[in-house]
Amino acid sequence: MDYPKSVPGSGLENGRFVDEDPIAGKPGSLIPASWGNSVTQEILNAITAAGLTPDEEQTDQLAQAIRQLAKPDPLQQFPVQVYRKNLLINGGFNIWQRGTTNQAPNIGGYVADRFRCDWNGNAGVSISRQDFALGQTEVTGEPAFFLRWQQASAGTGATVHKVSQSIESVRTLAGRTATVSFWARSDATRPLRVTIAQQFGTGGSEGVVKVIDVFQLSTSWKKYSATFQVPTIAGKMLGVNDCLTLSFDLPLNVLQTVDLAQMQLEEGPVATPFEYRPAAEELSLCQRYFEKSFANRLQVRSNNGAGSCIGTFTQSAAANTGQYGMSFDMQVLKRVQPTVVLYCPGDTSNQVWNQGLMKACTGTYLQSVTERSFAIGTVTPVGSSPGQMLQIEWTADAEI
Repeated sequence: MDYPKSVPGSGLENGRFVDEDPIAGKPGSLIPASWGNSVTQEILNAITAAGLTPDEEQTDQLAQAIRQLAKPDPLQQFPVQVYRKNLLINGGFNIWQRGTTNQAPNIGGYVADRFRCDWNGNAGVSISRQDFALGQTEVTGEPAFFLRWQQASAGTGATVHKVSQSIESVRTLAGRTATVSFWARSDATRPLRVTIAQQFGTGGSEGVVKVIDVFQLSTSWKKYSATFQVPTIAGKMLGVNDCLTLSFDLPLNVLQTVDLAQMQLEEGPVATPFEYRPAAEELSLCQRYFEKSFANRLQVRSNNGAGSCIGTFTQSAAANTGQYGMSFDMQVLKRVQPTVVLYCPGDTSNQVWNQGLMKACTGTYLQSVTERSFAIGTVTPVGSSPGQMLQIEWTADAEI
């Protein structure tokens, strides 16, 4: 914005407006309608960017907007539009506790931590972690990984092909201005619909779904963003497992490859640079929802091999006798009481493995599962003896 210097006859002096001087017979400067409209629109843009509704009776809205747009983050002494917590966990696709590919073309669910990949219509899809080349300049910030959706079988009659993340609490961003941003590319020009869903949980109000935008992906990496108003939740009823779900809906029943990177959801009207959190912090955030005992390089499955499993307990009971109360403390307190699944390291069962005898126990079962810990009991193998090593692998799932 500037003075109307380029408008002929505006009567500016030294680039500024001047008053009329009747004594000297000097006319005052003119204010062109285009300039007056531009000034008004510039102020309105600031007001609406702050999430306010313009009101011609209010004379302090620009001041309110400035305060809102420059509001410090309570955790950091910077404006929220400069440094802002990304509400998505693992938006850089660095954490893949369940493995870096889905188990089969017809098996979706969680692959990269906190992101669900869902499809139907008998489609065949490969979800995988892909590496960015060192020093590449297509996507800023030197990211390490991205998620690839590669559909080798189009399927028929599908109703859903999407990547989504659910954020705890439907109160998240309710009634506020938010911005989503991400990088993406595709093997051809394709639409990608992004929606937000307020889910009030079991026993709560019916969910509210809002389309944020439909983006046209191209074959080159590009950053996309959209600012939107999250609906208010006034008058709604809260149930169990309420959440806010951000979804990226891919085209249905087509062969396609879509790559996604640096996903971010933040409060405010500005798409800020992607926030990098320390690896340990990001993993800890993921483990609130899912944790495993396996080494990072190993798939979540039975029969990975006793040599890769850390010895968990020493057998104290005699052969063919119950041993109870073998307790595990999880590294991170879970969101809710998790579903714990056991995996035998030495065969395809879910039994405790006696490494010394190279034989599975029997009757292994869970005891006392809480958000922090759980225990197991088992019956030691025939022919075993006290002092031998007992092993078991496990996962604890508390996803929304």
